Formats: sequence, structure tokens, C-alpha cells
Amino acid sequence: MVIGVAGKTCAGKNVIAKNIEKLGYSHVDVDQLGHIALDNEKERLFETFGRGIRNADGSVNRKALGAIVFSDPEEKKKLESIVHPEMVRMVEDIIAERQNVVINAAILFEMKLDRLCDIVFWVDAPVIVRFFRGLKRDKVGAWALFKRIWAQRKMNPNDFASDADIFTISNIGSSEKTAEKIVKILEKRK
Repeated sequence: MVIGVAGKTCAGKNVIAKNIEKLGYSHVDVDQLGHIALDNEKERLFETFGRGIRNADGSVNRKALGAIVFSDPEEKKKLESIVHPEMVRMVEDIIAERQNVVINAAILFEMKLDRLCDIVFWVDAPVIVRFFRGLKRDKVGAWALFKRIWAQRKMNPNDFASDADIFTISNIGSSEKTAEKIVKILEKRK
């Protein structure tokens, strides 16, 4: 079985994915694959975005690249057109090698990774909870975090056409209670 985990920033996707991993699933963190994809595609990135995103050691300067792509939606699309296919290929390879996989991807639907999933858990939590989690976890300023949360305000799993069964998990209680919810859903799917 392939399970997807998606949701808004600081909703608790990592907690959910780790709970599923404890049930015997291989955890695929798509953000980590993104770092590998940046390295694999660095020459194309340098050609597209210039040598200003190149570190002295030849690696991609993610901060410089981020400054370019997060200030211009067209530049962001260019980046996605380069790294997303590589990331999807890596996920497909992992699924081909393993039986039970949980794909942890904030932009699971946007990358069309949901087409690989039997089930998708959409992780949700109230804005105020996500805000304070983000302040604690990300060590960014309140204004930067607010802008990130605001940008996702209309993000909803119903916005995406998907063949996967989508279950919304409210992640506001204890990790144990959340794990119990997941186990109950998975038991019904067997």
C-alpha cells in the first residue's frame, strides 16, 4: 500500500508520516528528495538561474535560489519544471522497490504524487496552532511565518481531483490519539 501525507505548513505532516512509518512503512520525505534533485540537476539550474546560485564548492546555494524563485512565480515554475520530474522519478523508483510506502509531501497533489497513492491523509490543524508550531520549529520571524500561512489559506484537499481516498486528520491532540485515528482508518482498508 502507498500512503500519501499532505497538508498545510506546520499542520504536523512529519508526525503523521512517522506514526505511519512505525506501522512498517518506508518513509519517503519528498523535501529531502528535493535536495538530492537540486544536486542532480545543478548544471541545468546554473544555466537557468545563473552562476549567482553556485556555491564555491559547486553546490547549489539554496538561499540564493530561494530569493529568486520565491519573489517571482514564473521563476518558481522554471525551478519546478526542472526538479519536480526528478523528484517524481525518485519516488516512483522507491515505490517499485518496496511494498509499503508513506510519501510525505507538502505539495503531494501539485506534484501529482497522489496518483501513486491508495490513501492520502490530509493533515490539518487550526491556524493558531500551526502559527505557534512554526515559530517554535522554523525559527523564523512572525511576519515571514504569517505570510507563509496566509499564502496557503485557501489550500484544501477538495481542490484537487484525485483517485486516492482522502482522509482529513485533525492533528491537535496527542501523538497517541492521532496514531489511533490512523490505525483505525488503515484497519478498515485491509
